[in-house]
Amino acid sequence: RVLCHTVRMQFVGLLVRIATPSLSEPVFLSDVIMADILTSCARTFADLFLVVCQFSTLFGRTQPAKHSSADIAGLEELVRSQRAANMCADAGIVGAILVALPYMFRLRQCVNEYVRAAPGGSDGRRHFANAIKYASSIPVICLSATQRRVAVDGTLETKYSDWALRVVFGMWIVSVAFNSLYSYYWDVALDWSLGHMDNGSKLSDLVAPPSSLRLSQVPQVQQQQRLRRPRAVSNEEHNISVDALGSNDRMPGSWHAGSADNGSVAWRGGFPQFLRPRLCFGSPEVYYAAMVVDFLLRITWTMKLTSYVQIDLMAYGGFWLNVLEIYRRWQWTFLRIEKEAALANIDN
Repeated sequence: RVLCHTVRMQFVGLLVRIATPSLSEPVFLSDVIMADILTSCARTFADLFLVVCQFSTLFGRTQPAKHSSADIAGLEELVRSQRAANMCADAGIVGAILVALPYMFRLRQCVNEYVRAAPGGSDGRRHFANAIKYASSIPVICLSATQRRVAVDGTLETKYSDWALRVVFGMWIVSVAFNSLYSYYWDVALDWSLGHMDNGSKLSDLVAPPSSLRLSQVPQVQQQQRLRRPRAVSNEEHNISVDALGSNDRMPGSWHAGSADNGSVAWRGGFPQFLRPRLCFGSPEVYYAAMVVDFLLRITWTMKLTSYVQIDLMAYGGFWLNVLEIYRRWQWTFLRIEKEAALANIDN
């Protein structure tokens, strides 16, 4: 019981909750953030499978006798080694399943929240739209695995025509474009609750129309419940959160930042365009830069999935791509919690 045993056990319990195929248990905020982090590690799971496969072929290989080319046993060993090498050259279907698992976990969470939401409410529509985002990742993964399989087999002329490969690539482009742009929209509009306009509208209205509840009905949310232990965000609270962050009066004029006791900034007399009235960082440039970086890295990360761009063959290409994805996920997590902090202190 050393090295933060309690925290490690909480982490294990968090992973168990994420992997549990339940549609009735509550979904905690920590579960949502961790499941989203796992989606950034999806390709790593397939790479680990290839590493284990390669090591298994090394340990299971026996040394052939001298002049084994003329020996039947030596030929059989050579054939087995060649088959094992081909099998471990690409993860194939197993790799596609491993890559898809984190997205399936997150999809299950969205379906769970949709089932638990009030019928016909905006909260249910939001969870359904979020489920579409993660479901749209499955075609990208399947089409990427198909292209990789063709590249590894080297049987384009015999098994696949040029026309068929172009169709697969075209479908992959469409799937990647939809998934990347939709995911970027969700990051900005829902996860970070940015995109507020001076006329009162906001980007999140496309999938989560404004709630009829007033700001005075927003319950007090204690900060320690957010960070000290997992807390399931109720459907009513989540609906209110989107509106509460943009509930300040919007008046024409220059920007004026009013600092609250909790350190957040409430803009009055107008607020930075396309952000929101209440921010935890005083500089609007932080949010604008985050939106630009998130868009660029969302597009860049798709290169990791296609066989047409051999990023792993470039000098440190895979390494730097993973570093960029780590930064993007860190940035997303930071602003995701920042939005929750702005909501938690809305009554202060």
